[in-house]
Amino acid sequence: MYYVESCTKSTIIIPPQLLKLFKYYENDIIEKNSNFQINEASEEYIITNNILNTKKSEKTFNETLFAYIDKSNLSDVAIYKKAYIDRRLFSKIKSNNEYHPSFGTVVLLALALELTTKEFEDLLKSASYSLPQNSYANITLKYCFDNQIHNINFVNNLMYTILNKQIKDL
Repeated sequence: MYYVESCTKSTIIIPPQLLKLFKYYENDIIEKNSNFQINEASEEYIITNNILNTKKSEKTFNETLFAYIDKSNLSDVAIYKKAYIDRRLFSKIKSNNEYHPSFGTVVLLALALELTTKEFEDLLKSASYSLPQNSYANITLKYCFDNQIHNINFVNNLMYTILNKQIKDL
């Protein structure tokens, strides 16, 4: 279970550099969306199929995550609170080496840990996800990590403005 502050009704300004990235990757986004049949075209299905990665990392998600937590010098409690992740979910991740988190959970943890883009992609890979630049969600996330934007509420509001979805729903 997640707790992320609800998106505010205030106006969110999408950074011009992000809009330029959307324009640059526009053909990839259109091509990606046209590869699916109408009966499979729910947004959830599309996003899930585009972030799944067939190659698994050498390290498990659990090992990779806790290596980054140790490196951050923050406590486990500080991380799951900062990521707005429920204690029970975090305990499940910690105790089960084979636990497979949702894409949204990985993103929230990466933002809480203030990872670099390379570290974020490494964490995604350890959970069998990738970050292809063929969806607005992925382009937005890469933009945020490239520009060291780690404020979860800001990123969440930005995602909601662009996709009408919160991070936890990715």
